[in-house]
Amino acid sequence: MKKILFLLAILISTSALAQETTSEILTKPSKGKCMVYIARRETGALLIKFSIYDGNLFLGKLAAKKYFAYECDPGQHAFIAKGENTSYVDANLEENRTYVLDVKLKMGVVSARVALVPLDKSNKKFEKQKEKFLSFIEKRKGELLTKEDNAEIDNASDEEKTDSIDTPNKRMKKFQEMKEKGKKMAVITPDMYFE
Repeated sequence: MKKILFLLAILISTSALAQETTSEILTKPSKGKCMVYIARRETGALLIKFSIYDGNLFLGKLAAKKYFAYECDPGQHAFIAKGENTSYVDANLEENRTYVLDVKLKMGVVSARVALVPLDKSNKKFEKQKEKFLSFIEKRKGELLTKEDNAEIDNASDEEKTDSIDTPNKRMKKFQEMKEKGKKMAVITPDMYFE
């Protein structure tokens, strides 16, 4: 019986320590905001950077072994990553919470293909993914982004926008069409926050 109680005490203290470590490593959102970490932990395709958007708002280009910590308003968001393909995440974010998106890549025909994958507590591998993610964040210097910092919606001229095959407006139109048709895409629900 003493051994069981001892093991139980160790488990409780370890989980408390892990929660304390999480709050120390991750930047907390400002009051009334939420935080989204977008991390590319993989080393493949070192020379390729993926363009990351929140709707039409360009957040930046994400290189291998880098991350953004993006502070934004709670509510509906469409996170988009552009590589050889386009990956979409339909996100419903809750105030004062932190969410995590992993940027995964696969080799494409001409360049690398991209996928945005939310870290989800309901996934049976979540604890292992969480541990790896926190270790990555702790060892790397990321960039803190706010909506105000990234006021650039699109720097292409009006002529380039109408001639271009892929513009932010066309990506958002495709996102809306996929959503209306019930096409499969990654989602972040309010309860998928990171503790």
